[in-house]
Amino acid sequence: MKDIKSQVAKNLGALRKQRGLTQAEVAEKLNYSDKAISRWEKGDTLPDLNVLYEICQFYGITMNELIGEEEAKAKEDHITEKDARAYNAWLCAIAGVSVWLIATVLYFIHETITNGTNPLWIIFVWAVPVCCIVILLFGKSIFHWVANFVISSVVAWTLLGSIYLNLVFFTPIENAYTFWPIFFIGVPVQAILFLAHKLIKYKHVRARKLIKEILDEDETDE
Repeated sequence: MKDIKSQVAKNLGALRKQRGLTQAEVAEKLNYSDKAISRWEKGDTLPDLNVLYEICQFYGITMNELIGEEEAKAKEDHITEKDARAYNAWLCAIAGVSVWLIATVLYFIHETITNGTNPLWIIFVWAVPVCCIVILLFGKSIFHWVANFVISSVVAWTLLGSIYLNLVFFTPIENAYTFWPIFFIGVPVQAILFLAHKLIKYKHVRARKLIKEILDEDETDE
């Protein structure tokens, strides 16, 4: 009778290496600790049936392939974690460049209509926060929380700057330059962004710690 535990352990290691993933990356994807992944691949413990099913879904294989004696192979058409990150990165870059393309087209259309008598340079100022917002939307899953915080901060300050410059140069309001205290709004906004991103980070760390504790308790019971 074949040793299913050792066979599953062997296939788990092979599948991970085929994807070019570390144990930590697999652990993050499956919401388990990297120590648990290591124990599974060494054959010290065997995941329960629900976890095995989740692993099969992740690698795009069947349960029979996972416990089979032949080395399990992930489906070729299954997108790897690195491929997904690369795809999102290119999508993020295209989206960001598209914002500047649209801004440039609108600028030249306006210049053509007005014969350059009233340059609409402010459109490029507004393009900065809009571009950052687009990058946040498309790249949220690939950026570290620090990068997301920095980009969010740029959005906040450039939005305030765009509003101020728009008031000063493109509105009939007299003495619009006296509206500079609008930048004071950025101070509490910056504090809120920092606290929000720290809270999100803490939430993820706490969730991983809780999962690790539950897993360790299950192994102790065994």
